[in-house]
Amino acid sequence: MAKNWTNIYVDYAIHHITGTVHNWQPILLYQPILDIFYLEFNRLIIRWDIKLYAFIIMPEHFHLLAQNSTGDNVLKFLMGARRAVSGKARSLIEKNDKRLHDYYVKHEVNPESFYLKTAGKSEFRFWKEKPRVIPLTKPNHIKQKAEYIHNNPVRKGLCSSPENWEHSSYKCYYDQSLTGLPISKLQI
Repeated sequence: MAKNWTNIYVDYAIHHITGTVHNWQPILLYQPILDIFYLEFNRLIIRWDIKLYAFIIMPEHFHLLAQNSTGDNVLKFLMGARRAVSGKARSLIEKNDKRLHDYYVKHEVNPESFYLKTAGKSEFRFWKEKPRVIPLTKPNHIKQKAEYIHNNPVRKGLCSSPENWEHSSYKCYYDQSLTGLPISKLQI
């Protein structure tokens, strides 16, 4: 039996957040959905006064290191961002234009995987049930997670070095480049 995961949100802690697309479908890098992701996450980072220390967007999941003075605001930010991305992504997916169809074929996306069938009904689901959220309070754990996040595409064989992955905060730390989301640099 699978162990149920309970997220914990802690005031002032930096939270390691992992969000996954339903059924691990590799669609987050489809440019219109990626644009929605950046737009909605940026909007809600401002709304909930979130400090973002690291991020990466992979084809089927994302990681963030996020903080606020109240853990409840981290929860509200995350819920709002996932809900907004899901609603707008659903509109794109249900239009199913040629460009999206070509993306499905090239990246082996199964559009039927976004629909959960229960009791004879079909329900759209963009995200896996809930994200994983782990509060971090020790500086060495925070640094370790930032390195883990930035090296994710290298471990997955998607690039040879973290600086080659476009959708990450890595470059902000190492060559002062701007990234798709506002980064507050870790002072560890």
